[in-house]
Amino acid sequence: IAVTIGLGIPHFIIGQMGGRRMERFNGLFPDGLDIMVRGLRAGMPLQDSITVVAKEISDPVGSEFRIIEQTALFGQPLDQALADAAKRIQTREFQFFVVSLALQRETGGNLGETLSNLSDILRRRQQMKLKVKAMSSEARASAVIIGVLPFLMFGILFLVNQAYVMKLFTDHRGLIMVGVSLCSIVLGVVVMLKMMKFEI
Repeated sequence: IAVTIGLGIPHFIIGQMGGRRMERFNGLFPDGLDIMVRGLRAGMPLQDSITVVAKEISDPVGSEFRIIEQTALFGQPLDQALADAAKRIQTREFQFFVVSLALQRETGGNLGETLSNLSDILRRRQQMKLKVKAMSSEARASAVIIGVLPFLMFGILFLVNQAYVMKLFTDHRGLIMVGVSLCSIVLGVVVMLKMMKFEI
């Protein structure tokens, strides 16, 4: 139990913090793309547009673009700096951005128009994710109720008739039933949560 708690809780907390940071990044990233588009249409080079985003957009987008800017200033090619940032950030939205820049450099074309289309696509992805979250809210509530209800009923029965409930823990057949029940509850909640996740 101690090993499970010691390994699981820090991993869970850091995962939650990382997930919230990525959500903030994805929420601000289209605004950063819009700033880059305006800079490119005004005649600014790509690296200067990245510098403007680093200064104008709040963290975490601003901090990541500052790292890209500083890495490029120290002599690393911009393509490599962006590829390193994609490995560090690991969101599909930023990977789309890096791939778009790489394709534009190879094939040519209007980079400002490409990034403008990408910004529009990313905003639509965010809207779709919010719609999916709203539509699946009832299923999430059901998963929570199904997961909590057995423990709630156990607590009520324990207060009403403690001797009756404790037979589950004094008889080996009761222990088997408790183990199977816990596994079934966990499996059911995991399946319901998996069914509510959609890749957009």
